[in-house]
Amino acid sequence: MLNPKLKQALVDTKSALISWSHKLSLRPLKRLMELFGSWWQIIAIAFAAVIFLYYPLGGWLVEDIDTDTNVEISPANESQSATAEMMSYLIRREINDKIWTPNLPFFFPSYFLDNMPNFQLGLMSGVSNLATSMAAKLEKNIAAPEDNHLHNAAKLLEYPGTIWMFSPQNKLVPVPSAHSQYRKARKQLIKYNQALNEGSIVFYRNPKDLAYFLRRMKAQLHKTTLQLETQIREESSSWYDNQADNVFYQARGLAYADYMLLKALSFDYKQILVDTNTYSDWTILLKTLESAAQLSPSIVRNGKTDSLTAPNHLSNLGFYLYKAQNLLQKLAQQLGNNQH
Repeated sequence: MLNPKLKQALVDTKSALISWSHKLSLRPLKRLMELFGSWWQIIAIAFAAVIFLYYPLGGWLVEDIDTDTNVEISPANESQSATAEMMSYLIRREINDKIWTPNLPFFFPSYFLDNMPNFQLGLMSGVSNLATSMAAKLEKNIAAPEDNHLHNAAKLLEYPGTIWMFSPQNKLVPVPSAHSQYRKARKQLIKYNQALNEGSIVFYRNPKDLAYFLRRMKAQLHKTTLQLETQIREESSSWYDNQADNVFYQARGLAYADYMLLKALSFDYKQILVDTNTYSDWTILLKTLESAAQLSPSIVRNGKTDSLTAPNHLSNLGFYLYKAQNLLQKLAQQLGNNQH
């Protein structure tokens, strides 16, 4: 049993601590009230602090546009596809290793970003385009529809990248998110390579299939180049074009995806490129797309094409994309005419 004097001392100490804690906690609030006069002013200032710190700082931390071209992909054995592995890598990098930003709603700090979301959309459109092309040519005569892994991946990759949780047509209807669909697509690509490894399906390599892939890439680059041209024609005379960076980064994302995928295709079709004497043009094509992907101005300008002082970064990017289209056309013709 505690001594009455000791017990009273403990009670007094506890009371003193509580009193001091109240004073310390209320003092800043009292000081704020003295400075600003009302709770509404304090709330308004707190809200402004959240807006001007949360979004800029959070967006700065989230933004990560990766155009690393030094990534090397090599499958476990020659029966597998380096291209499928590259597509799987790009999806994992943008969905798992980073944050998929194009579909995030307003309460995420990345909501006001536009460069990274457009870059990611462009990149994924390139992956989707090649997956669709490969599914059309490489997986045939599969007994069970669920084993058509490339077809399944291609369908999943066609899903709009801007969907978060609700249908664009009806905001009350929940739907799968874009990043969840892309994760499923990646699993299908992994299963495809596993099936190749097991020998249940075979990756037949021939020049005409490769020519088809290149023509599909050219068509997509052509469409993107027309978007750049339209933006230049309609807005280059404007004092400020706030859509120029969106078009620029989406095209840049596509150029980067095509570079990485062509790099992987050159691994899968290496012998065919050597036999058809197309390796030199292929190397020039890769350098052209790499140059396009590495264009990174601090501020994207859509100035008049004959301006002395204002650059036009869209036309710079368009130059490389036009050159890439011409090389893709030339290579597709050479491969398509080959009797290998």
